[in-house]
Amino acid sequence: MKEAVGGVYISRFAKKCGFAEGMMRKYLSAESVPGADKLVRIAQVAGVSLSWLAMGEGSKEGGAGQDGVTPAQLAVVLEFERYAQRRPDAMARAAIKTFVEEYNAGLLEIGKIADIEQVTEDELILWRDIAWERRTTKASIEEGILRTSIEIVDEFLESSGQVMAAEKKARMIVAIYRLTATSEGVVDRPMLVNLLRSIS
Repeated sequence: MKEAVGGVYISRFAKKCGFAEGMMRKYLSAESVPGADKLVRIAQVAGVSLSWLAMGEGSKEGGAGQDGVTPAQLAVVLEFERYAQRRPDAMARAAIKTFVEEYNAGLLEIGKIADIEQVTEDELILWRDIAWERRTTKASIEEGILRTSIEIVDEFLESSGQVMAAEKKARMIVAIYRLTATSEGVVDRPMLVNLLRSIS
């Protein structure tokens, strides 16, 4: 994120984003993790790709990058993933339906993201497919990526003092594996552990 802000004064950058300077400093020092709506605004002001800013992958340039979705669309996908994670027992299709209904009615805490007033179930499914398209074949498992995924989850659990049921831990490992696989095995571990803390 520091690279996105560049040499601009933090107070000036925060003002352009519509944030308090103190909050922007917390984001830059990784004391706090910005939500999807804040990431969209930071990406817009900095003129960088949201996927590059949030996950360190794809082109740094703004607009629809390699992932084929706009920063706002990716923010909706990320917000859905947070939403779905809070409802682990819901089937994916049911979670999508409920999320879309609540988003369109303005009932979500996040409100509306950028200029996306309404979303359809089909749009959300398409954006998810594009954003999470895997660059590895489904049948192959990369041992290094799997090991890293398990270590990240264990680091998160140890640092947060949480105990997690085996099924939930397995789902988290799978999610991190997929994220790491789509970023070609390169992942910012501290950022990911902070992200896990913020959504747990």
